[in-house]
Amino acid sequence: MSRTGFSVTVYGGAPGEIGGNRILLEWAARRWLLDFGMRFGLTGKFFEEFVQPRGATLGLRDYLRMGLIPPLEGLYRHDLSAHDPGLWTRYRSHPQYRTVDRVDGVLLSHGHVDHVGSIGFLREDIPVYTGLTTALIGKCLQDPKPTGVDGEFNYLVPRAAKGDMLEVLRGAPRTQRRHFIATDGTDVTDPAAAIQQLASFWGWVPGERTAIRSAPLELLDQRGLGDLGLRFWRVDHSIPGAAAFGIETPIGWVIYSGDLRMHGHSRQRTEKFVKAAAALQPALLIIEGTRVGQSDPVTEPDVHQAAEEVVRQTGGVVIADFTARNIERLRTFRDIATARGRRLVVTTKDAYMLEHLNVIDPNIPHPASEGLAILDEPQGTVQSWEKEVRQRFAANFVRAADIRREPGGYILCLSYWDITNLIDLEPEGGTYIYSSSEAHSEEQEIDAQRLTNWLDHFGLRKVGGLPGAEQGPYHASGHIDGPALEGLIEDIGAERMLPVHTEHPEWFEKRWGKRVVRVGEGVPEML
Repeated sequence: MSRTGFSVTVYGGAPGEIGGNRILLEWAARRWLLDFGMRFGLTGKFFEEFVQPRGATLGLRDYLRMGLIPPLEGLYRHDLSAHDPGLWTRYRSHPQYRTVDRVDGVLLSHGHVDHVGSIGFLREDIPVYTGLTTALIGKCLQDPKPTGVDGEFNYLVPRAAKGDMLEVLRGAPRTQRRHFIATDGTDVTDPAAAIQQLASFWGWVPGERTAIRSAPLELLDQRGLGDLGLRFWRVDHSIPGAAAFGIETPIGWVIYSGDLRMHGHSRQRTEKFVKAAAALQPALLIIEGTRVGQSDPVTEPDVHQAAEEVVRQTGGVVIADFTARNIERLRTFRDIATARGRRLVVTTKDAYMLEHLNVIDPNIPHPASEGLAILDEPQGTVQSWEKEVRQRFAANFVRAADIRREPGGYILCLSYWDITNLIDLEPEGGTYIYSSSEAHSEEQEIDAQRLTNWLDHFGLRKVGGLPGAEQGPYHASGHIDGPALEGLIEDIGAERMLPVHTEHPEWFEKRWGKRVVRVGEGVPEML
């Protein structure tokens, strides 16, 4: 038994797994969760688009039985097991089973689903500490699909037992907002003013006609953060608002990197974090290692130069496949579009997110800004959140017919999930720039081949990381490469390190030997 009583337990993102980070730090005085993300690899092993866990009707049952969430009694919402009073009795012999009577909070590093995607299962009284940008991204992801436990990032829909199943709780209030605590001085110049401006948006839930139990978006200044023994630093990543945390513990400072890189436009954030973390002389560094086997990373200027040349060569429509949450990539293609006399077209979901993120960061393009447009996609029922987008930005919408008339006037920000729009666009002589990460799983490879089939059917030129496409520097990763990571670890100088979010723990062991903490999934490591 450790004399300090401090332990770390990895329930997702352990060495050998990319993403799904769920790390529990605990000692007598505190218990912190570092992220609580969806485990894509394990989920994809059993489920796919048309075979999904039955969270809406069976709560925790499918997720526990298939190992998608750890058997930690007391950690999860009580309403998700209301229909099954004997649920936990069946798991008390599980090797990872234990009771968790309290958690002081989740330290959420950023808004990618492999870090935030399972927060909806957690007890509603567990607060989430994160940056203001990440809090807003979670809401903008959830609003278009406000129900579904595995998508309830920011607010939850309480369930009640109906026989041996669950149903949405009838009567008001039927929605409860999780308590988010935003750190101060890291996302915007005046966080208090931004929170005041966003108050009505934060308290609104699409489709709700009754009052909701709404925890306000709380602002915690640096002194308040320090009183909790926490530090928060913004870092460079492929989504805005990404952060690293410092946690003061009985063994000394523990540093959690989240996901980061040093080759984006915001590399200075990561450099600042490294210096500040090193000054704390940390006892433990919990560090990601997604791309340890790669070097000489593609940078965003590389992407800009390569993609602009492709657009210059294309007379017809250009489709750029990337997520609009990658704001650097969005700005890259907006600038390319402007330089080539085109407009960058985003979806209504993207416009919804951009509008609200622009409130706290004017460098994030507003959907009504010059050079942007919104795609008017054919649909039946229009949800309340989208009605508001359409009303506010009616003059900014373009239809497929507009694009068909002037295909050389647009770059469309679309992806595999938007591919049916090609039927309406009827592109001729266009180009599809795949500007996202390449497929890493069998399911992703199947999706990539299906996407390729669509592009071939419509005769589109393919560039980027797709089967049969012209290869080139069309994507800059959100993760740090091996040589840069080695330098970062040496600069921070922690006594020990725990690699997570990596398929190559041996890379760390080869370089740092006994300084590397070896953990098994769900096994507490006493330090």
